[in-house]
Amino acid sequence: MTVKVLIVDARPERSRALEQALHEAGFDVVTRVDEHDDLYAIMTREVPDAVIIDAALPSRDTLEHMGQLGRRFPKPMIMLAEEETPELTREATSVGVSAYVVEDVQPALVRSMVNVAIASFESHRALKGELTRTQTTLAQRRTVERAKSRLMQAHALTEDDAY
Repeated sequence: MTVKVLIVDARPERSRALEQALHEAGFDVVTRVDEHDDLYAIMTREVPDAVIIDAALPSRDTLEHMGQLGRRFPKPMIMLAEEETPELTREATSVGVSAYVVEDVQPALVRSMVNVAIASFESHRALKGELTRTQTTLAQRRTVERAKSRLMQAHALTEDDAY
């Protein structure tokens, strides 16, 4: 199965090179879009497996928009940028960016970059699912313990009888 990638970029000359590198690495670029396009409609229509956002210096608005997009369409997101600061990296990670890459992307690195981002995203999603299941189980146990306690108090039952 070919991995479908969506490129979000305001700089066509750079995104053409990225698209070429992705094709050479065996990925299917479903489309290249500008960050001002209707990304929600495009995500619904194209259903990519991963999203690459190429932003020279991601603004807070760009990061917030990517976070909203990621919540509505959970997909691995790779942010390509020209600058990196610890704060920017933390913000990008907090909104769901799976990989934050600084510098030009060489064709030889594209395959591993996308594959690592997808694997990281899937692992993170599995952990979130496990956490949700564990929290649900704990909540159910707390409910049973409270009910058991009330039965023991109201009817003078032993713990085993109340259970």
